[in-house]
Amino acid sequence: MRYSLEKYKGRSTRHDCPRCRLRVFTRYVDHKTNNYLSDHVGRCNRVEKCAYHFTPKMYFEQKGYMVDDSDLFVPVVKPISKPPSCIDRKLLFASLSQYHKNNFAVGLSRYSPQALAIEVLQKYYVGTAKGNKTIFWQVNQQGQVGTGKVMQYNAATLKRVGYINWAHHIVKQKDFNLKQVFFGAHLLADESTPVAIAEGEKNAIFGALYYPQYNWIAVGSIEMLNLQKLNALNGYEVTLFPDKGKAFQKWSTIAHKASFDVSVNSILEDTDLSEGDDIADLVIHLFT
Repeated sequence: MRYSLEKYKGRSTRHDCPRCRLRVFTRYVDHKTNNYLSDHVGRCNRVEKCAYHFTPKMYFEQKGYMVDDSDLFVPVVKPISKPPSCIDRKLLFASLSQYHKNNFAVGLSRYSPQALAIEVLQKYYVGTAKGNKTIFWQVNQQGQVGTGKVMQYNAATLKRVGYINWAHHIVKQKDFNLKQVFFGAHLLADESTPVAIAEGEKNAIFGALYYPQYNWIAVGSIEMLNLQKLNALNGYEVTLFPDKGKAFQKWSTIAHKASFDVSVNSILEDTDLSEGDDIADLVIHLFT
């Protein structure tokens, strides 16, 4: 096996988790080179409370390489040239209902009128999956469905429970060529409305409810925002809404290097919330 999680050899072999920020993160090691992959490729050991897990396979797919499963995630040198695969839009639209069976939607209605919450969920293509789970669909500006992130939430706390999957894995399309886009990317067809970028999909939904002057998009985690993705939004009025603490510092640096003017919202930095808290935490804090 070429890539595996690093064995515990003391505190130096545990790192800050990209999501929960605690030093409980185990990184993947390339045993051919004895080097780590990117610093966001690994698994959080807080399986129930955080459950962040970014695998080598996901890493190489994101980079645009085919993955040879027979050799356990060794990338083929030649980049994929075929167009991105798409999921049937009928699956997306069929999921935009049954919100009373969607733990995230049920929890969200505690912080917003139910009708408004459902309106925002449908606008952002947030669907319902089996077992009270939630699908955050990724749809590009042309309306093509690339994939969807499937997660389970605690309806009472709106904290994620240790489950994550991808729609393209569930539908099991052969030779699926994944190309991820921003969650909410379909809204970028409107160039006149300012754009707000959050880390997680949940934050984008809370942002859309409480800061509706923006079209909200999400990158997935602190590490998923980079200069290339940000510069691709040149021409839009962009504001970053990073989580409190390290994310604010990291994203501010990226914004400073962008090829156009990018604002960084500091609302969380001016609160007494904890390191790593986000827009959703702020709203929930105000309601409790």
